[in-house]
Amino acid sequence: MHMKPQSKNNQNNYHKTSTAILKIFKQERFLILAGCFIISLGIVLISTQFGSLFVRIPDFKMGTVAERDFVVDRDIIYIDEKATELKRQAARSLVPPIFRINEEITGRSLAQFDSFREEFLKIMEQESSVEKIFLKSQLTFPGVIDKESTALLVEHTSLSGLFDQARELLLVTLTRGVVNLADRDNDAYGSGSIELWRWHEGRLEKEEYLLEEVLTLSNLIDFLEQESSHLPDQETSLLRRLVEPFAKENSFLDAEQTRKHRQKAMDEVEGVVGNLVEGQVLVRRGDIVSEEIAHQIRAVGKYSTTLNLNSIIGSTIYLTLIFALAVFLLNKKIIKINLKRSQLIFLGATGCFYLLLAALLSRSFQLPEWLPLSIMLPTAAISIVAAIIISTNLGIVFTLLISLLFLPLVKMDISSFLFSLLTGVAGTAVVLKLEKRIDLVWAGAFLALVNSLILITLMFLKGYMPERLLFAVGSGILNGFFSGILSLGFIPIFEHALNAPTRFRLMELSDLNAPPLKKMLSQAPGTYSHSISVANLAESACNSITANALLARVGAYYHDIGKIDQAEYFVENQRSYNKHDDLKPSLSVAVIKSHVKIGIEKAKELNLPNEIIDIIAQHHGKGVIKYFYNLALEKSSARNVSSDDYSYPGNRPKSREAAVVMLADSVEAASRLLKKPNMVKLEKFVGDLIMEKLNNNELSESELTLKDLENIKKSFIQILAGYFHSRLEYPKTREELR
Repeated sequence: MHMKPQSKNNQNNYHKTSTAILKIFKQERFLILAGCFIISLGIVLISTQFGSLFVRIPDFKMGTVAERDFVVDRDIIYIDEKATELKRQAARSLVPPIFRINEEITGRSLAQFDSFREEFLKIMEQESSVEKIFLKSQLTFPGVIDKESTALLVEHTSLSGLFDQARELLLVTLTRGVVNLADRDNDAYGSGSIELWRWHEGRLEKEEYLLEEVLTLSNLIDFLEQESSHLPDQETSLLRRLVEPFAKENSFLDAEQTRKHRQKAMDEVEGVVGNLVEGQVLVRRGDIVSEEIAHQIRAVGKYSTTLNLNSIIGSTIYLTLIFALAVFLLNKKIIKINLKRSQLIFLGATGCFYLLLAALLSRSFQLPEWLPLSIMLPTAAISIVAAIIISTNLGIVFTLLISLLFLPLVKMDISSFLFSLLTGVAGTAVVLKLEKRIDLVWAGAFLALVNSLILITLMFLKGYMPERLLFAVGSGILNGFFSGILSLGFIPIFEHALNAPTRFRLMELSDLNAPPLKKMLSQAPGTYSHSISVANLAESACNSITANALLARVGAYYHDIGKIDQAEYFVENQRSYNKHDDLKPSLSVAVIKSHVKIGIEKAKELNLPNEIIDIIAQHHGKGVIKYFYNLALEKSSARNVSSDDYSYPGNRPKSREAAVVMLADSVEAASRLLKKPNMVKLEKFVGDLIMEKLNNNELSESELTLKDLENIKKSFIQILAGYFHSRLEYPKTREELR
C-alpha cells in the first residue's frame, strides 16, 4: 500500500530531472557551444590524424639535393612497401606450379595398348614367321614395335603374362603422370618443385614433386627400367619396349589454379612494418636523397592519414574539458555580462578560425624548435577585438581559452601556450588605455615590446644561445605590429556586424555635433538641455559604481530623441502655452507615452547599438505618469480610471546603466521644481526619488545593490549641488548654532 506513492514520487523526480536536462540541451548557448566543439574536434583530429589533407608533403625525389630539413612530426608505424613486395614475391615463388593429370589421355593410352595387345596376339596365332608378324603389326600400329622386339616377343614363353606386366607398368606410369614441363627455365618453377593433382578412386589427390623427381618423356626410360629393375634384364627390356610407345604426356600446367594459389599466398603476406619516431630527421638540407629516404618521406605523407586511437581519445577528452571550462568561465559572474547570441556566435566562429589557422600553420611551416608556433598567430589581435567588441574581462577569458584550445596542435608545447596567453593578456590590458582608433597603432608598438620581452624570457629559461635573440626580438616586433594593424582593420567590421557599443563608437556617438543631437538642440532645446544634464548625472553615478559610464552618457544623450518631432507637448520645451490644456488626460498621456516608442524607432533608423536602444526603451520602466493620472482622477470617477492606462508600457531596466539613466532622468526632471534647495532638502529629495523607484520594483531587474544606490545618491547630490551652488542654503554647523 505504501509503494504506490513512493513510485509516483520517483516518477515525478525522474520527470523533473529529465525535463531539466532536456532544457539545458535546448538552450541556445549549449547548442552554439556544442557546434563549436564539434568543429574544433574535427579540426584537431584532421590536423593530427589526417595531416596530409591540410598540406601536401613535399616530393623529395631520389638522387636530388634536399632543399630543406625533413623532420617527422609524429610517431608513425608504416608499411615498408618495397620490403613487403619482396616478401610477397618470395611467397609467390614458393607456391609450386599446379599440374593436372588428363584422365582422357590416360584412358586413351590404355585403350590403345589393349588394342595393340589383342591385335598382336591375334597375328601370332595366324602367322609363325617373325617377318610376317612384324609386317602385319606395322599395318595396324606402325612404329609401335621394331623387328628385334617382335622377335623377342615371339620367342617369349609367357607372352600373355608379359603383356599383363606391361599394362600394369603403363598404368603405374600414367597414374604417376608424365608431365609436360614446357619452358623449364621460366620463373614459374622458381620453387624447384611442382604440385601434381590427380583423381584416385573418386578423390582428388595432391602430391608435390621436386623438379628432378618429375616424370617426363626425357626420363621415361630411366623410370621404366627402375620400376622393372627386379626383373631379368631381357624382361625389363621387353617391358620398356612395350610401354614406351604408349606412355604419352598426360600432365599439363593448370595456369588458372596456379595463379589463384600464388595470389592467395601473396595476399596472406603481412606487411613489413617500419617505424618513424617523432623528431627523427630523415634528411638534412643539402644532403642527397637516397632511395630509402625518399620512400620513408612518401610514407610520412601516406601514413599521416592513419588513425592513432590514443591520440583521438586524448584529444576528445582534452577538448571536452576545455569546453566545460568555457561554459564555466563565460558565466556572467566571471565576465560580468550576459553574452548575447550574436556575441556567442562571434566568439565561437573566431575561436574555430583561430584553431584552423593554427592547424594550417603547424602543418605548413617548420619553425626552429626554440621558437614557439604561436609567434605566427595573431592572438593579441583577437584578444583586442574581443575586449573592445564585448568586454575586457571577456577578452582575458577568451585569450585563455583559445591558448588552451590549440595546444594539441603543437604537441602540448608549453612555450607556445605561454606566449599566446601572455601576448593576448597584454593586448587586452592595452585596451584599457585606448580612446581613439588610431591608438591601436601605438598598441601595436607596445605589443611589439612585450612580445620581445616574452620571447627573450622564454629563450633564457630554455637555455638557448644568445645569438638567436635578434631573430626572436624581430619575430616579436612583427607579431606585435601586425596584431595592432589587424585589430585596427577588423574592429570596424565587427562593430558593424554586431552593432556593438565599443568605446570608439560610443565616443563618436557622444559628439554633440552629431546630426540627431543638433536637431534636438534646434527643435527641442529644453529636451536637449535636460539630456545633457541627465548625461552628466548618469556618467558620474556610473563611475561611482564601476559601471560603463560612457555607455550611460551616450544613452542619456539619446534617451529622449522620441520627443524631437513633438517637442511642444513636453513641459521643458514649453514657453507659456501648454497644449495639454486643450486635451483630455487620456489623450495627453498617449502623446507622452509615445515618445518612448518613437525614440526606439528613430534609434533603429540611426542603427544605434542595441544597448542604447535598451536604455531608450527602459528609461521610464513601467512608471505611472502621475500628473495626468491625478488629473484624470479629478475629472472622472475613480472607478473609470486605471493606473495601467496611465503607465509607460516599456520594460523595467535590465542593466545597471539603464537603471542609472532612469534615476538620473527622474532626479533631473524633478529637481527643476525644487525651491530654495539646501543640502538637507537635496539629500532627502534624491533619497526619496530613489526609494520610490525601488519600492515600485522599477529596479528589481537591474542588479543594482543597496550599496550601489547609496553611491548613486551621493553622486547625484554632488552634481546637483554644483547646479544649485549659487542659491544653495547650507545648514549651520552645531558650533555656529552654539
